[in-house]
Order: sequence, then structure tokens, then C-alpha cells
Amino acid sequence: MIAKEISNVVLSKRALETIVKAAKDGYMEPHKQERLGILLGRLKKDTLFVSNAFLHKGGKYTRTSSMVLQSQIDRHIKLMVSKYRLRFLGSFHTHNEVAKTMSSALSKEDRDPISAKYPPTLEIIASIWVSDSPLRPSKYYWQVKDGRYRIRIAAYFFGDTFPIIPVIMAK
Repeated sequence: MIAKEISNVVLSKRALETIVKAAKDGYMEPHKQERLGILLGRLKKDTLFVSNAFLHKGGKYTRTSSMVLQSQIDRHIKLMVSKYRLRFLGSFHTHNEVAKTMSSALSKEDRDPISAKYPPTLEIIASIWVSDSPLRPSKYYWQVKDGRYRIRIAAYFFGDTFPIIPVIMAK
């Protein structure tokens, strides 16, 4: 599959809730922590449907990074794929506001797949910050206002160039 064949990512309400909760929980830690999880769903024509998102609890999480053991994440992926009979689409992780700045862009480390055994198609970044300002419409990001928190969901096609893919909500 090549990147230009994927026109958008559709998030289920359940997947969005898991990603938003992970972002908020990590942000509320005393020293803020990134969170990481796996994405399951289906590919239909040119659309990736993310049915489920699962937080991965093993690993080391800091304010600006998340690291997992390869064997643990591989077991988690295998278990969830088998249990839900869905395709492994990729992973999500959070980016926290740090020193009044935040990013939804991919860093060099973000471009490393979480599993060599299960190649990803998608990487979602959920950037979180505190703000009273209203959400600004975007054709690429899905945005959530949850109390004082703002969460921006960005999706990237996993490949050589990592193009951004528009994110929308399931109806």
C-alpha cells in the first residue's frame, strides 16, 4: 500500500476516548508523562478505520518520550489482534506541552516502529495542552476540548515520508 492511497483515518468514539484519556492521564502526572498504545481496525478502500485503541502499560514513560520492550509490545499486539479479530494498524502516543510549547509533528524517534514483528501503517500523535482559547478548525487534525484541556489528534502514514492524513470521527 502506498501513502497516496490512504485518504483519511476514521476514529471510533471508543478509540478517541481511549486516546484522550491516555493523554489527560499522562499530562496530570506530577512530571507529565507521554503515553503509548496500539491501534486496531480495518482498511477499506482508501480509509483506515480505527475501531479500538489500547493503552500499553509496560515500558518507561517520561515527559518527552515513551519506550517499550519489544517482547512486551509484540505480546500485547498479538493478544489484542487475536481477541478482537482486527488488523494491527499501528500505534498512538502523546506529546505533552513542555515549557509552554507542544508539537503534533513526528520526531526522529517517533518514526521508529514500536514493533518489527508487526509493521505499522499508521502513527497517531495526541498533543495535549491547557488553554482557554477556542478550537480552530483544521482539515488534517481532529481536535477535542475537554474542560481546560485541548487535545489535537494527528495521523501519519508510516513509510518513507510520513505524510499527514486527515482525521475524522466515525458517524
